[in-house]
Amino acid sequence: MQANTLQDLHSQASALAQLLTFTEVCNLLRKSRSGVYKLMAADPTFPRPIKDGKARSARTFFVAGEFAAWQQSKLDARDAA
Repeated sequence: MQANTLQDLHSQASALAQLLTFTEVCNLLRKSRSGVYKLMAADPTFPRPIKDGKARSARTFFVAGEFAAWQQSKLDARDAA
């Protein structure tokens, strides 16, 4: 995707910058870390995390837009049932 204007470049940069930490996702879902890990294992539609390095202790982030879309799909599925 190529940015044609400064506004396009700014919107792309802001979209990339919107990351949620693992702790923020835990708080949003009202789950513990192990609860989120269980949810990740059980639900193949759950957004895949991004690691900030190769070490086990590297921070984990989620793309806010993907997380919001996942939540919306769960709400839509609930309303359709």
